[in-house]
Amino acid sequence: MSARHALFGILALALTACPGGGPEWPDSWEISHSVDASVGAFLSVWGPSPTEVYAVGGNPDAGVIFRFDGEDWSRDETVPADVPLLNWIDGTSGEVWVVGNEGVALHQTATGWERVDTGIDAPLWGVWGAAPDDLWAVGGDTAMNGSKPRLAHYDGVAWAEVELPAHNRPESTRALFKVWGTAADNVFAVGMDGLILHYDGAAWAQSPFALTNDLISLWGSGPDDIVAVGGRSNGVVARWDGASWSGELIGESPGLNGVWLDGRKRAWVCGVRGATGLLDPSEFAFIPEIVTNHVLHASFGFDDGPHFAVGGSIDRNPPWQGIIMIRGEQP
Repeated sequence: MSARHALFGILALALTACPGGGPEWPDSWEISHSVDASVGAFLSVWGPSPTEVYAVGGNPDAGVIFRFDGEDWSRDETVPADVPLLNWIDGTSGEVWVVGNEGVALHQTATGWERVDTGIDAPLWGVWGAAPDDLWAVGGDTAMNGSKPRLAHYDGVAWAEVELPAHNRPESTRALFKVWGTAADNVFAVGMDGLILHYDGAAWAQSPFALTNDLISLWGSGPDDIVAVGGRSNGVVARWDGASWSGELIGESPGLNGVWLDGRKRAWVCGVRGATGLLDPSEFAFIPEIVTNHVLHASFGFDDGPHFAVGGSIDRNPPWQGIIMIRGEQP
């Protein structure tokens, strides 16, 4: 972790540990920030501490990054002007990366965001890394028939595309949407038609999963507790218990886009029609709470700190409007 991120972490702990010394987060979902169509929607949210959180997104032709300092959101003006829509953000060991349309990848430096060539021209939907010299990015063009899922690796010097393993999903499987892992030798990627791939440190292989619904995102609390969500008309929840994947359709829920697991192993999920809430993965139980009329696309938070859900009018033709929701920990 960089000295800058370590300092923010210490400050955040001090604020939350001292009664009256830190911000009080709302006990129900509230709008933290909203933007109009000149800015666009938000598709991902992540940060190393409650006083340094980033939301990324934009419109198809212009990507944006906003930063939260614990009180207010502000637009990051160091984003290169020619960057298209940004789809996902993640960080590891003090390094922060963003990926987006046209295979774009941005790396945070001391002076702002630097564009790094990936050699891929299709949208990249997710990025995750075990170390600064061991990152994975996934993507694919969902709108182009015949397109294939894309997978790329960063070794600390350059990105290189990696060939996908053989899998038994239909030819319509055109994209991987997210990648997440617990270690360099335990990485999962999920995508269209319920495709799940696993990397064991040496090679990628398909991980068996019975359902064929799209899986949009995944997160976990450990190697034997990973949750993936997806679906379109109805939400889908899949769970990895360390040995196999199981999954169910959640009939009471619309499609789910985002998931984040807190320290109590509860899954904070969000999705279509502004649905959000807590899910018990062991029971696949979830009753959605509708908190906005916008689609919510990603969820992230901090134990004993704020929780975020971001999205916008991405179920309509662009240009889009965007929204960031916030609340404190849920009992």
